[in-house]
Amino acid sequence: MAKENIKLILLLVFAFLFSMSSLIFSIWIYSNDLGAKLSAHLSSEISVGLFVEASSNYCGDNLCNGDETCSTCSTDCGSCASTSSGGGSGGGGSSGGGGSSGGSGVASASRATDFTIDKEIFNIEIITGQSQTNQVIIKNIGDNPIDIKIEVLGLEEYLSLNFNSLYLVKDQSIPLSFTIHAPKEGIYSGKIILTYQGIRKEVLIMLNVLSERVLFDTTVTIPDLYRVLRVGQSLPALIEITELGGEREVNVTMNYIIKDFEDNTYYTESEDFTVYGSRNYNKRFSTKDLESGNYILGVELVYVGGFATSTVYFRISDSLITPQTWLTIGIWIFLMIIALIIIFSLRRRHQKHFKLKHGID
Repeated sequence: MAKENIKLILLLVFAFLFSMSSLIFSIWIYSNDLGAKLSAHLSSEISVGLFVEASSNYCGDNLCNGDETCSTCSTDCGSCASTSSGGGSGGGGSSGGGGSSGGSGVASASRATDFTIDKEIFNIEIITGQSQTNQVIIKNIGDNPIDIKIEVLGLEEYLSLNFNSLYLVKDQSIPLSFTIHAPKEGIYSGKIILTYQGIRKEVLIMLNVLSERVLFDTTVTIPDLYRVLRVGQSLPALIEITELGGEREVNVTMNYIIKDFEDNTYYTESEDFTVYGSRNYNKRFSTKDLESGNYILGVELVYVGGFATSTVYFRISDSLITPQTWLTIGIWIFLMIIALIIIFSLRRRHQKHFKLKHGID
């Protein structure tokens, strides 16, 4: 009987550990946005690979291939050998040069072309009328020089760059600085897009412009399990309001906003209430009109003489596998194991009772 109890306890422990491991793993995956990064990385590699395959045969690509020779493309195949000692020698020189360059061309074609950025999302707070400068470090992690094109979407009127393009050689890092010139109070969003051939990376920017006089501190938070949602799934959030410098009754208006990172607004709602000291509450938002992509949920707290904002990032995914899915799977597995344990235990007891009743050893 003691052995059976130990087995039951071990099964319960295993079920609990398995469920918790599934939950922790899913939270870790999506809090680091590894699913999106992995997908983007694979997509970039595929695009780059296809580009190299399709466009490697032209003069000036550092590859001596196709119909290129030292005569038709000295840039890639090198200069032709002198023909003064005879046509045979000259032909040998040309053939040798072409063969050598062709070998190096195969090596060059297999080299990776890619770059990294050290920060992918900024949540900036700034007072209206002021300016703030931030920077992103861009590094060439490929073997070939790259010329990156840079553009801004959503914040074109309020954001200026120190470069509109960057040329980086192998292993070179360059800081890209961008300066925000704060407009009037409110929530704004945008992104800096960096492209080279088939590679595209984005720096997402959430801009919170506050009034000079701030009476309240407000924050909006999304639980980790809901940072990634399925299409149409509702978005839960916690809103916290704290009065600064004393407690008094203040009438406020709270605006709720959902935007994408091109500063397009998809959802707005407002409500009026009174705050005394602090107020915390939960609220759910509909995402039925949102397609897959990156979004921000923002709150604007408006009161006499002041304006406070807060924003948080979330993502709508086409995938059916989300953190909630992992949690549900873990719970169901846990319940199934519990049910099996109960069935097994009842069956053993029934067998033991049957043996005792009929005198069977």
